[in-house]
Amino acid sequence: MDRISYKIATSDIESKEALELRKQVFVDEQCISEHLEIDGRDKEALHIVAKDGEKVIGTARVRFIAPGQAKIERIAIQKSFRGRGIGREIITFLTQELRNRQVKKVVLHAQYSAIPFYKLCNFEEVGLPFLEDGIKHIKMQKRL
Repeated sequence: MDRISYKIATSDIESKEALELRKQVFVDEQCISEHLEIDGRDKEALHIVAKDGEKVIGTARVRFIAPGQAKIERIAIQKSFRGRGIGREIITFLTQELRNRQVKKVVLHAQYSAIPFYKLCNFEEVGLPFLEDGIKHIKMQKRL
């Protein structure tokens, strides 16, 4: 397996590459409207990148939605790197980072097809399925 590093995005280049990756995954592959993907909330979020050398090949963002609560959003992995455990490592990295920031509860809106992945990462389903951007989702949460 490649030597992948995980970090908080700190440069304009990392942020730009993360956004481009999100567009590839959500707009190009999943046909989500670009105006829905680029929702104006990126400036208020913490962005995480997974890098193969200097290239961003995975990303996620986190918004702090209430004291002690965070929401993970926009997890995207470059197609050629999927199935290598990068998504799980992003969640592991985020879990530690959020604990360090005194977050006690993490939520996310999981695409229905990704429920098994999030269950492996110790998230549990909360509530009923719903449509988000035309895709079936369910709210999931994890206590830290």
